[in-house]
Amino acid sequence: MRNLSFTSIEKRAAFSLASIYGLRMFGLFLVLPVLATYAVDYPGYSPFTVGLAIGIYGLTQAIFQIPLGLWSDRIGRKPVIVIGLVIFAFGSWVAGQAETMNQLIIGRALQGCGAIASALMAMAADVSREERRAQMMAVLGLSIGVAFVLSLISGPILAKQMQLSGLFNLTAILAILAIVAVFTLVPKIQQQIRQRDVLPAVAQLKQILKDRQLIRLDIGIFCLHFLLSSSFVVLPLLLIESGLAKEDHGWIYLPVMLIGFLGMLPGIIIAEKKKQHSKVMGIALIVLFLSQLTWMVSGNSLFLIIGLALFFLGFNLLEAMLPSMISRFAPAAGKGTAMGLYSTSQFMGSFIGGVSAGILASQFGGSSVFVLGVVIVIIWGIVHYGQQNPPAISSISIALNVAEADSNKTEQLVQELLKHQGIVEVLTLEKDNMLYLRFDTTVLDGKAAKQLVKQIF
Repeated sequence: MRNLSFTSIEKRAAFSLASIYGLRMFGLFLVLPVLATYAVDYPGYSPFTVGLAIGIYGLTQAIFQIPLGLWSDRIGRKPVIVIGLVIFAFGSWVAGQAETMNQLIIGRALQGCGAIASALMAMAADVSREERRAQMMAVLGLSIGVAFVLSLISGPILAKQMQLSGLFNLTAILAILAIVAVFTLVPKIQQQIRQRDVLPAVAQLKQILKDRQLIRLDIGIFCLHFLLSSSFVVLPLLLIESGLAKEDHGWIYLPVMLIGFLGMLPGIIIAEKKKQHSKVMGIALIVLFLSQLTWMVSGNSLFLIIGLALFFLGFNLLEAMLPSMISRFAPAAGKGTAMGLYSTSQFMGSFIGGVSAGILASQFGGSSVFVLGVVIVIIWGIVHYGQQNPPAISSISIALNVAEADSNKTEQLVQELLKHQGIVEVLTLEKDNMLYLRFDTTVLDGKAAKQLVKQIF
C-alpha cells in the first residue's frame, strides 16, 4: 500500500512554507485592529484616509498576485518569493517611517505589491505528491488562520508599547526573517513545468467566468472581505467611544476569536458529513447579518462585543469553507485560474470595503458603515440562492511519458477512460506530458483512479 503520510521533504517544505506565509500574514494583519485608533495623530487623518490605508494593500495584491505567480514559472519560485518579501519589507519600513497619512498609504500599497501567495502555493505544489496536495495547501491555509487570530489579539497589546510605527517596523523585521527562512529552511525543489491546479491559465478564464457556482463563490469572498475591511475602519473607534481603552482591545478579540473558532467546527463537520454546504453557508450569512445589525442599532460596549463574536463566528466558518468549495467546483485543469480569480475577488473586496467605509464614515458617521454591511449581506444572500453543494469529486494529475503523450491514440484512450463509472473529466496536455483526471470519490478513490489510468495507458 502507498504511504499516504508526508515524506520528510514534504514535511520540511510544509513547515518552512507555512512559516514564511505565517510571518508575512502576521505582519500584514497586525495593524488591522489598531490602524484606525493609532493613526489619529497623523496629519491628513480622516475616516476616508484610514479606510484607504486599510484597504489599499488589497488593490495592489489584486493587481500583482497573478502576474507574480506566472513570473515564478519563468524565473523560479524562490527568486519571486524573495523579491516579493523584499518589496513587502520595504513597504513596511516606509509605513513605519511615515509621518503623514499619505506616506502611510504609500507604505501599505507597497506592502501589497509583494504578492507572493501564488508563488508559495506553486512551490508547495512542486514538492508535494498529488495525494498529499490538499493537505499541503491546508497547512498553508492553517498558517494564515493562526496568523490572523494572533495578530488581532497581539496587535493592540504590542501597539501599546510600540505605537503604530513600531508595528510596521516589526512587520519589516518579520519579512526579513521570512527571507532568511527561504534560504535556510525551504528544501531544494525541482520546479515543475506548470502548476495548473494552483497557477492561472488564460485559456481557462472564459470557462471559469461562465460557471455560476464559481462566480457565486467569488462574489461571496468579495463580500466577506469587504465586511472585514469596512468593519475595522470604524469598530476600534466605536469600542473606544463605548469606554474600552484601545490598549485593552486585544483582550476583547481573544475570547471572541475563540468563540468564532470553536463555533465554526460544528458547521464544518455538518457541511462535510451531511453534504449540506449550502445550508451551512446560509446560516453563516444570517449570523453575519445579525452582527452588522447589532453594530448598527447600538454603540453599547456589550452589543459591540456580541456583534464581534457573531461576526467572527460567521467569518471563520465562511473563510474555511469557500476555498474548499472553489477547489471542488473548478475543472481539473482550471483550478489555478479559479483560485486566481477567487483571490483577486478577495483582495478587491478588502480594498473597496475599506475605501467605501471611509467615505461613508466621513459623510454620515460610523453607523452608516454597518447599514452598508447589512445591504452587502442581503445582496450576498440573494446571490447565494441557488448555490449548490459541491460535488463529491477529486482530481489528480498524472505524468505521461513522451510516447504516451504524443500518441495518436491518446484521444481514443481518453474516451475509454470516460466510459468507466466514476470518471467525470479527462484532459491531456501534450506540452506538459500530463493527464488531468477528475473522478467521483463515491465511486473511485485516488489509488483506483491511477490504477485505471495505468491499465488503459
